[in-house]
Amino acid sequence: MKKPPFLRSKLRRGRWFHTYRRGGKEIALGVHGLHPTDPQVFAAYCAEHARWQHRPPGTDSPKAGTFAWAVDLFKSSPRWDGLAPSTRKNKEAILRRYVAVQGARPLNSITREDLEAALYSKGGWAAVNELKALRPVFQHAHKLRFIPSDPTRGLEIERPESQGFPTADPDDIARFQERWPIGTTQRLVFDLALYTGASRVDLAQLSRANLDDGLLTYTRQKTGKTAYVPLTSELRSVIARTPDIAPALLLTSFGRPFAPAGLGNFFAEATTAAGVSFRLHGLRKAFCVYWAEQAKTTHQIAAMAGHMTLSEVERYTRDADRKRMIRLLIGDS
Repeated sequence: MKKPPFLRSKLRRGRWFHTYRRGGKEIALGVHGLHPTDPQVFAAYCAEHARWQHRPPGTDSPKAGTFAWAVDLFKSSPRWDGLAPSTRKNKEAILRRYVAVQGARPLNSITREDLEAALYSKGGWAAVNELKALRPVFQHAHKLRFIPSDPTRGLEIERPESQGFPTADPDDIARFQERWPIGTTQRLVFDLALYTGASRVDLAQLSRANLDDGLLTYTRQKTGKTAYVPLTSELRSVIARTPDIAPALLLTSFGRPFAPAGLGNFFAEATTAAGVSFRLHGLRKAFCVYWAEQAKTTHQIAAMAGHMTLSEVERYTRDADRKRMIRLLIGDS
């Protein structure tokens, strides 16, 4: 294996010392005594290398063995790189807050009781999301043998009851279509979301480049999986109303692609004006009904809808007023 750049490992009096030497500086990696082939040495190197590559010049290296150091180890791992950009952004914000308060704390001094008490005092979805961000940091450190046990192992936070996203029923769809007829950007957003099943972040990036051999194909930001949506006559009709040459199918009044958050806000204003409460995610019921009426199976609908269980698909298509909804979806597209 080729030696990583800037890593210096020297054997002195029978003991290995490992440093990161770059820009006239030599920084101890905090893993002295280990053989150069030990995974801990490479992990410590990756964390320091990432600091030099991606952080502002002069960024201090956290002390080896601290919580901040463990966070850097995880953020330089393939597991972190494999997360969707939006997921990394959310976890980054949580970890940054914890590092600001607990960054200098020795990693091996953090117990399960400490984490449980801190998260329990916060409660709600905030605690659930924070545990999701913290758990892989400790898992990574444990697998690399920096800590003897993972304090998050077996730790669970009670999830608060949630009604989820409001879904669009036939009355909602009819009111929206009446308020925003074909030709308005609001209606275009609605129709594209409905016939593609794409989430807000994916919907904002769809373009004609995603059209390929009778399919609209794109990679889901959240899962990294590819979605294959058939180009039905309804979806073709909607796409025909978008600009022929543009970086995205949906453009703002300034002729630029929407940012995901901006698209969500734009649609929220449109639904408020129409007197309905659903958001882009709430079109999933209508999406499921549409494909159920096209004789697609529950498994096929679940695959196209992304993060949806089979029971959800069955409930959506069973409980909905399918006959009335499908007339609205097909008859006015």
